[in-house]
Amino acid sequence: MRLRISSIPTPPPSSPPGRLPLHASPCPPLHRHLRRSSHPISLRLPFPNPPRFLPRPLRPRCSRAPDSPSAWIRHHQQQYCGSGFGPAPNTLTEPVWDTIKRDLSRIVSNLKLVVFPNPFREDPGKALRDWDLWGPFFFIVFLGLVLSWSASVKKSEVFAVAFALLAAGAVILTLNVLLLGGQIIFFQSLSLLGYCLFPLDVGALICMLVGNVIVKLVVVAVTLAWSSWAAYPFMSTAVNPRRKALALYPVLLMYVSVGFLVIAID
Repeated sequence: MRLRISSIPTPPPSSPPGRLPLHASPCPPLHRHLRRSSHPISLRLPFPNPPRFLPRPLRPRCSRAPDSPSAWIRHHQQQYCGSGFGPAPNTLTEPVWDTIKRDLSRIVSNLKLVVFPNPFREDPGKALRDWDLWGPFFFIVFLGLVLSWSASVKKSEVFAVAFALLAAGAVILTLNVLLLGGQIIFFQSLSLLGYCLFPLDVGALICMLVGNVIVKLVVVAVTLAWSSWAAYPFMSTAVNPRRKALALYPVLLMYVSVGFLVIAID
């Protein structure tokens, strides 16, 4: 009995282990399964309902609009300035009495640094960081008024000379410190020199009430030393230690001139 070689089924080509032959499929096609099955197949997700854990978009909360303009301003100040960011609070709409109290408290706090100076302060150059010009202006005007009241003649000329001397002297001394390379703000230096006039204001007021020349000399010497001692820690730390004398000598000279006016005017 002869067998035909052509009828013998040829084995499929050998494939590497772990791989399927090219013509063999691991699973029957999906369309054949759909044709043979009589029951409909529903392709569903393993979850019974779609998950709802997606984050929702954030929406701005609509707050109630303030009733008055002042309430609207406070609302925006709390919204933008409460965390330390944004512009400074607007003080143009606050009551006048609040503004006066804030300025007076600032003047008193800055005056304490002069009345009770501490040369051993850790940061004497930054102690007067919250400077203002209302206090120095008041002390300059007050000293000019006291000197004009003490003069017997030409009171207006005395006031003009005293005011010009103090104002121009403060500007010149500030420019001197800046030209020496001092690390200080221009208006901060003006504020400092004006606050240091407070002891001389007290001395001028005492000398106006007391007519004895010896008492005047003692009072002026004490107040002059007081003013110089108050200005020393601020001006000395603003410049290089090698140029300290160049910055302090003009300050002492201006205060000596003011003390001479207090004694000489009668």
